[in-house]
Amino acid sequence: MSQTFGPVFQIAYVVPDAMAAIDHMVSTMGIGPFFLFPLPLQAEWIEVRGQRVAPDYDLLGQAAISYSGDTMIEIIQPGSAPSIYREFLDAGRSGVHHLGTIATDYDAQMAAARAAGIGVALEGVLPISRFAYLDTDRLFPGTMVELIEMGEPMRALFADVKDVAARWDGKDPVRSL
Repeated sequence: MSQTFGPVFQIAYVVPDAMAAIDHMVSTMGIGPFFLFPLPLQAEWIEVRGQRVAPDYDLLGQAAISYSGDTMIEIIQPGSAPSIYREFLDAGRSGVHHLGTIATDYDAQMAAARAAGIGVALEGVLPISRFAYLDTDRLFPGTMVELIEMGEPMRALFADVKDVAARWDGKDPVRSL
């Protein structure tokens, strides 16, 4: 467990083609089903590298989550707008982009990150959660840490996805949240 950022529960991949990555996870790894996020994100606000962006900002082309045991697997295909996801692909990378952690005290953990000199690459507020991507990429190229506030609505959503994945019979590998 990270003493600073909370326990890691998620491995997130950034890829040029989310559906191809999902197909690989399903057919090769046996992970599924994947739940597609409704897009665009219904965020109260989002900042990319410190710049507030419009609500219709094309941050995500597609995004989906599933579980393998206790580990969430997230697949992200960037939208067309500049973003930390687009930067990753434009640098010639594809694959593991960040580790998601459960914030136990979001404000204190954000303050600790800033005090340690860790920048915030992406931050936002959703109706059910706050989140921030910490720019730990300079220490481990290609790998950021996402700090996710786990209020009850977010916990319930993730628990539902985890439960469906645990009972998955291989049918309907792609679903909507």
